[in-house]
This record gives sequence, structure tokens and C-alpha cells, in this order.
Amino acid sequence: MAPKEFNLERVLEELEGLAHEDARTPEQIAAIESAAKALHFIRRTGRLDDFRDYLRDFNADAELATRAEQSFSSMAEAMEWLHAQQDPPYGATVEVAGLPHLVSRQRSDKWFLVPAPPLPPPETEDGP
Repeated sequence: MAPKEFNLERVLEELEGLAHEDARTPEQIAAIESAAKALHFIRRTGRLDDFRDYLRDFNADAELATRAEQSFSSMAEAMEWLHAQQDPPYGATVEVAGLPHLVSRQRSDKWFLVPAPPLPPPETEDGP
């Protein structure tokens, strides 16, 4: 089945609905609001088509979501590598002491690593 086209307005409506459910903690509400603001930022900066392309590629190639580009034994080693990059691979997954992290940035000059969900085990030729 082909993935549906990303519909920003529908996603924002769903996030708003989730934020107003009764069983939400302040932390959950803040996370939902941050996700909505990130989507607004993507649209405002003219990157919505790039984001749609990213989603299409991400959904089409599950290996992108399950492969670590680099592996490091310590956070210090990973940060040394990250700071040495001329053009850090935004959104890439790296492994630090066995745990996945995503390459991200706060400003155009402030790069960091964010803990990510665990990577699924690699599939064998016989299946998962």
C-alpha cells in the first residue's frame, strides 16, 4: 500500500485534538505543542515540500530509519566527530555506547545529539 500524501493541516488538527484530551500531562501537552510548532516552522521557512520528500523517502526506505551511520564508544568521541563535520548529516542516526542518537541542531551553528528510540534488530534473509 502506498503511503498517503502528508497533509499538514490534518496533522495539525490531530495534534490540537490530542493536546486537549483530558488525560494529558503538562509534559505531553508541551511535546504536542512543540511538534505543531515544528511543523509551522517547516512551512514558514518554505521547507514543507522538502519535508514531504523526506517523509516519502523515509517511509519508502525503512533501512534509513534502522541504520546507524557511525558508531562511537562514548559521547565525547561522538561529539568530537560531530564538531569535526563541515556539514553535519542532519537527522542521521549514530550509535553512542550502544544507544541510538539523532544528529540535530538548535541554531545553524549549534549541533548536538538527541537520544532516539532503539533501533530494531537487522532483518535476516529469512525475515525478521
